[in-house]
Amino acid sequence: MNNFPPPAIPLSPVVSSHSFDRHPKGSISSLLNSPNCRYVTSGRAAIALALENSGVGAGDEVLTPAFHCESMISPIRWRGARPLFYQVRKDTSIDLDDIRARYTPNCKAIIATHYFGFMQDFRPLRQWCDDNKVIFIEDCAHAFFGNLASDPSVSVGDCGDYAIASSMKFFPIYDGGLLVSKRRRIGRIPLKQPSWSIELKSLLNTLEKSVRYGRLGVPGWLLKKLLLAKSHIWQWIKSSSHLETQGPSSSEGAYSLDEKWIHVSSTRASQQILANSCLERIINDRRRNYIRLDRALKDLPGVRPLFPTLPDHCVPLVYPLFVEQPDRHFHALKSIGVPIWRFGEYLDSEVDLEVFPASSTLSKHVFQFPCHQELLTSEIDWMIEQIRLSLTDQIYGEHYGMAPVSQ
Repeated sequence: MNNFPPPAIPLSPVVSSHSFDRHPKGSISSLLNSPNCRYVTSGRAAIALALENSGVGAGDEVLTPAFHCESMISPIRWRGARPLFYQVRKDTSIDLDDIRARYTPNCKAIIATHYFGFMQDFRPLRQWCDDNKVIFIEDCAHAFFGNLASDPSVSVGDCGDYAIASSMKFFPIYDGGLLVSKRRRIGRIPLKQPSWSIELKSLLNTLEKSVRYGRLGVPGWLLKKLLLAKSHIWQWIKSSSHLETQGPSSSEGAYSLDEKWIHVSSTRASQQILANSCLERIINDRRRNYIRLDRALKDLPGVRPLFPTLPDHCVPLVYPLFVEQPDRHFHALKSIGVPIWRFGEYLDSEVDLEVFPASSTLSKHVFQFPCHQELLTSEIDWMIEQIRLSLTDQIYGEHYGMAPVSQ
């Protein structure tokens, strides 16, 4: 087990003094536009609810991308169904021919993902699902905003029977996911409110994370003083055995599915942040930060951007960089606090890596670096410098207890 330090700069958005700035409003495509929207605790809970609402159960199969994380698989097994994996190409696009070949009469649903915020054209898949009476769950956990590059009239979430989102990836909140549908009734899905202790934890954790990274200016300094009392407050709450103090595992960085959090709505604090965030700023700043990272890193030795361009209507989740020799750099970067992670780093044990070589390659070689809206200029500069040093072998040495690896 590696004991890496916490990220030196925020891996995901944190509340800042600019989070609620207002820009001139334009036409914004997001999952929040849907009139049928349920606020849940996480994206994985939204997948579980979509499967439940569509009647997927024991003996059924769910076509699932071989490039995935556990939080996509655990809801399927929670329903007693079996994931049936299909090919994802090296550019992350789905292989519809492979889906057709793997389809069986037991296949009741399919999950397809817009990886890293880059929307795919799922209209042919939508037609195939209609022809075969298969429920389509459009996984928008990486793509909260956006339009299809080839046809901007198609917005994120338009193709699925259900669309799911992980709000925590795009907004500075402790908990949150969305279940959206333009084709199915979801208003009667039972959801209960979280306890007041979890509501308090959501608010305190959101503020604490912001203060930890030096946001909010003078108000942040005052909050830091007040939050010193948090540990005492929390100890008192924990001493009351009837009060709930453990939030969803998704909010703590784990990938498992907590069954008790599936039928629970997101906290009021998280919903208020979603309602009052400046969407224009999120979109503009993510695109700007992505472009800045791309210009600084794309020509370095041994790497290439996973996507050659950033389409006009794309709102990226992260900057995904394909690294030819990942083992030489991943641990070194994490050891100095660079915020870095790999989607699908641990594929399901049922995935045969020889059958799905592209998924295996993507899971090992694609490094994700944050480009979210709350990054400071100085933080991006520091991150770029550390990545440059690693990729040119200058970060290896006595400080890290290792020598450069020979070419």
